[in-house]
Amino acid sequence: MKLAELAQRTGASKAAIKYWIREGVLPPGRLRNQTTAVYDERHVERVALIQTMRTEFDASIERVRALTALIDAPGTPVVDVMQACQLIATGLAADEEPPTWFAQQVDELIRRAGWPQVDSVAARALAAALAASARGGFVYELDQLAEYARGLAPLADGDIDSIRPDATLDVMARNLLIGAATQNRMFAALNQLAHTSAAVRRMSGEGAGAPGAGGV
Repeated sequence: MKLAELAQRTGASKAAIKYWIREGVLPPGRLRNQTTAVYDERHVERVALIQTMRTEFDASIERVRALTALIDAPGTPVVDVMQACQLIATGLAADEEPPTWFAQQVDELIRRAGWPQVDSVAARALAAALAASARGGFVYELDQLAEYARGLAPLADGDIDSIRPDATLDVMARNLLIGAATQNRMFAALNQLAHTSAAVRRMSGEGAGAPGAGGV
């Protein structure tokens, strides 16, 4: 397809497409002759990914470039792309060296859950989140975290299937960005609903349970 058709299929302007090519986040088309370049489905998928990052996450061109460079690097593990997308979608921080005590707490949580003991962005992000929560006065006990982990574990396989890990990295990354962001909002709202319901029952004398730490 020519540039005009790529623009029509994706809804991106020709100017935007040319800009993304200049910035190195979108591969150039294949030259058919000296004046005409043609594009294929990988360009459609990459434009969709860029549009999602720009419109849904207000990502700078530098952040778009960081993700697309990771995707384009030969031999990049799928899990690395997934973790990069999770950080973009959730806004979590992954400290290079999270506080030791919280890192140890996460290591023990992973052991209890029976999850693979690997250094991951997600584990560092959790340690950083626990440290930030503690600074705010809400300290999560390991037993409470383990209970959350047990509830989430059965859902994880279905979540992974929904992002189509067998698709191209561009498609998978876009699905994960959208999925993680919407799931994050849904879980936050569901958590608030559970705490509101617990508070109403407590105040009405129907139940003795109080809202858990950090969730109000």
